[in-house]
Amino acid sequence: GRIKNHSAGHIATEEAKELIETIKDKLGSEDIVFYPGVSYRHLLVLREARFSASVECTPPHDALGVPVREVLPRAKEKEAQETANLLSKIILDSRDVLEDHPINLIREKQGRDKANMLWPWSPGKKPRMRKFQERFGIKGAVISAVDLIRGLGIYAGFDVIKVKGVTGLYDTNYEGKAEACLKALREYDLVWVHVEASDEASHQGDIDLKIRTIEYFDKRLVGIVLEEIDENTRIAVLSDHLTPIKVRTHVAEAVPFLIYNLEKAPDGVNRFDEFSCAEGSFGLLQGGDFIKIFLKDSV
Repeated sequence: GRIKNHSAGHIATEEAKELIETIKDKLGSEDIVFYPGVSYRHLLVLREARFSASVECTPPHDALGVPVREVLPRAKEKEAQETANLLSKIILDSRDVLEDHPINLIREKQGRDKANMLWPWSPGKKPRMRKFQERFGIKGAVISAVDLIRGLGIYAGFDVIKVKGVTGLYDTNYEGKAEACLKALREYDLVWVHVEASDEASHQGDIDLKIRTIEYFDKRLVGIVLEEIDENTRIAVLSDHLTPIKVRTHVAEAVPFLIYNLEKAPDGVNRFDEFSCAEGSFGLLQGGDFIKIFLKDSV
């Protein structure tokens, strides 16, 4: 078989949770633990020390139309072969478990793609991170529909603020995120608001949807925040990566960013895109340098 749809059409969280619960029952153990997440993103934890993170797992959105057996996990070193074999077995066994699951039979009757295979990707170990407050002396919070982002926030010592109606897609609750951000700024020094919608539009190769999501982000989130903040508040807008429509996947290139501060005169850049921002006064920064500059009183 071939990979047709990396997200099962952005499966609903309720459907996905039921499928993951079935997977836990059929394929899980004390050492192999599945945790349901949001929509198509979930978590697999391998607990034993014999397992290795040195495994190459192809992101499913990079392998659309590709035969499954050509992109199964591969060990990067000899010690990781057992892990690669296990992940490959989970992928293939999950098809047998999920193919005729009641949810998938209903989806098939409705003309929707089945969610009939697990696909592990982005392996890693639990990170060791200094808390943000320890490093910079400020208290932070995170707002996102994506568990990965919430998890990074937790590791950084941020509180997670949940907002009703956030989806990680174009129909997310932009206004709700804006209002939650403004409310949180009364209590927190820094609020990290994450929006996934434009990235998902890129993975779909839908240029019109991507434009719309950027416009929504600008008007329905950033615009609301800008109207309410005072002169002592600064804003940074940036991407965590590029996802060009042409390739429909992430690329390792520099991303545009801006820092808005009422107390500082702007530079000559008046458009927010990769080419214009490259000419900006900050130049090219690494992530660690960016956050230090953003938090400096002199910005």
